[in-house]
Amino acid sequence: MAKKLATLVACLLLALSGCGKSPPAGLSGASSLKMKDPVWVTYGWSRGQMVYVIYCVPGPGASFNADGPNATAKISKDPKEPDTFEGALDGNDKGKALFKANARTYEVVYEGKPYRMSNGKVLLITVGTPSKIQQLTAVFGPTPKDPEDVPTFMENEVRRLAKENPRIGDFPKEPPPSEKPDKTKKK
Repeated sequence: MAKKLATLVACLLLALSGCGKSPPAGLSGASSLKMKDPVWVTYGWSRGQMVYVIYCVPGPGASFNADGPNATAKISKDPKEPDTFEGALDGNDKGKALFKANARTYEVVYEGKPYRMSNGKVLLITVGTPSKIQQLTAVFGPTPKDPEDVPTFMENEVRRLAKENPRIGDFPKEPPPSEKPDKTKKK
């Protein structure tokens, strides 16, 4: 009986040994790329799911980093703790266009305001004082099963969204004014 119990405990310990491992490389990360002049995109994913996508235009006169808007992914080794992302849309870590994202809540905080990014939301931001912010809904494709394919898939998704959604493709062009009649004018 003691041998069976010792064997059972040893098996349980071996089974639990993988619980503290971080997710495989590629399942979580952050990146940015230049879409067209002057539009950049920064995006982050956690455990194979897109957390945020921000298409942005750095503000006029900003001391913009030529590497683009950067974000640092803080990957949690504990599956119960969320991955977090911190970055700057002007490409400078000490810049004025800082943002934070949380993989558990799918929330991006920019200029002190939270934006829910669940259900395929993307942000279009023209950095300035104040920044012009639009939020759109997009549909992401199914994530590949191989962790090594995830970073390439995420890059292809942000490119596809820009091609398929006219508002993203035309960004930073201003949205058309609403077609509602002006009720203050007399007829």
